[in-house]
Amino acid sequence: MSLRAGGFVLAGALALTGCAHTAAGLPPDTVTRLASTSGGFLSGAVEGFDGEPTVLNRKDFIWALDFAPKGHRVAYTRLGDKAYHVSIWDLAPASAQSGDASAPVMRADPQVNVQQYDLEGVAFSPDGAKVATVSRSGAVQLFDAATGAQVGALATEEPLVSVAFHPDGRWLAVGSAQGLVSLLSVPELAFGAEARLHTGPVSALAFAADGTLYSGGWDGHVRASDTPEQALRPDVARTHFERRGGFAAVQGRVDSGPPVVLALDSRTPVVVLTTAAATASGIDVAFLKDTVTVPGALGNTVARLARGRTLRFKAMTLPGVDVAVCDACVPQGSQGVLGAPFSERVDTVFDETTAEAVLTLKGGAPEGATPATARALTPRLDFTFPAHVNDVTVDARGKRLGVAFSQEKAERNRTVYERERKGVEEPRGPWNAGALVDAASGQVLRKWELHHGVVSTAAIAPDGRSLASGGWDRRVYLFTDGAPEAKGELEFGWSVRRVRFAPDGRQVGVAAWTPQKATGSQESDPAAVVVGVRYASPTVEPRAAPAAQ
Repeated sequence: MSLRAGGFVLAGALALTGCAHTAAGLPPDTVTRLASTSGGFLSGAVEGFDGEPTVLNRKDFIWALDFAPKGHRVAYTRLGDKAYHVSIWDLAPASAQSGDASAPVMRADPQVNVQQYDLEGVAFSPDGAKVATVSRSGAVQLFDAATGAQVGALATEEPLVSVAFHPDGRWLAVGSAQGLVSLLSVPELAFGAEARLHTGPVSALAFAADGTLYSGGWDGHVRASDTPEQALRPDVARTHFERRGGFAAVQGRVDSGPPVVLALDSRTPVVVLTTAAATASGIDVAFLKDTVTVPGALGNTVARLARGRTLRFKAMTLPGVDVAVCDACVPQGSQGVLGAPFSERVDTVFDETTAEAVLTLKGGAPEGATPATARALTPRLDFTFPAHVNDVTVDARGKRLGVAFSQEKAERNRTVYERERKGVEEPRGPWNAGALVDAASGQVLRKWELHHGVVSTAAIAPDGRSLASGGWDRRVYLFTDGAPEAKGELEFGWSVRRVRFAPDGRQVGVAAWTPQKATGSQESDPAAVVVGVRYASPTVEPRAAPAAQ
């Protein structure tokens, strides 16, 4: 049986009244056990989608979506009229304990960044109290899930495309478009660890309950990394570098300011910032009284001097540095110069393979300094596939992965748009597929090749037995282990970007683009949807408590 609802097709389901976030289709005793089991989730073979879908958005391009591990909330990132936003919804605002259905309510919709930087990652903290976003601007931001107030922000060195919270809630993993995975503290967003685990975009990050981090990339790899606690080395930092105007340039910070590009030039007798970079770093240039003479290509320049600043390079700090403010003293393409006071205290070695500069304090860590503790990032397993990896999710036990593959890179270019405009259907293929993968060996346990073209996303059910996959063919399929055919199908107006199972397994959330309309109500096909999942003979299992590493 199929039901056409709001511009898309729901196949293999019954039309039920009420919202998809109710317990429709579950026996009363199962509902009771699920409510009374801490972290409980449904287990069993899925039969299809269940009930009327709940449409949260039908106007915008929706990029990413995540459910709160605790509480009936969902968040998605959307491209609005003037900026990107993160929308946070309460799916059960009325008396959830009584099981009464009520319409979802948007709790917050803060603006995150301007339109030119895609907002491709969103994640809830384990307690559901915070929402993290990552942007191709390089920014990581934390928001209060109840109010939408920003509670943390950090500008990083590389465009960011994926994000996930560690099970302990105190660390956040972010993945860059250039293969770098970093661990940041919550809520301070202080640097903890990093590793360049992939070449090209880190398309997905997912933590198992034991703290294992699974990362997927367009390079065809899924990697498993351990994240044990360790003491930070405050005397070493690895930072991205580029060759600009005859100089090697790295990114650093002055005091608590934003990242600035600093050219390395030991011939310059001082550390220099441009006026704009100094102002952004909190230096009130107009009130500086001291001056210093800085030699340059066009002669000497008298520059104002800010004394006793702190240079920061990830976990490494250099206190007590005097900084000159001089626009004419900085080479084009940089915002400052790391002169002799820097090179006298820091050894710099360049790793051309990873385009990273390794900075090491010559005197070692300051005497008496107490090493901070952080999560390490230690690669342990590497699974290689003959396809691009676009998404990775992990089940509640950490035993199986849900992986989305495509034979071509998931890059939206002119060729792709022309094919879509002409209605040319992409081919099916052995690696245009969603798959269940063994998390210990990387063995593909079950693969479904039903999508045409890029499979952009794959969500594994909490019990590891079922998979929801979505693709650029506008479809979401629901599969279960042991059944070759799809158990359910949704059809959207445009590309599906993300699918996710709710932590209890009762729902699937979908983020998609929709054909946008500039007139009238501007409403179009559904773009953010939550729909129930029906199980044949569901049981309830408890979720394992996060294990300390």
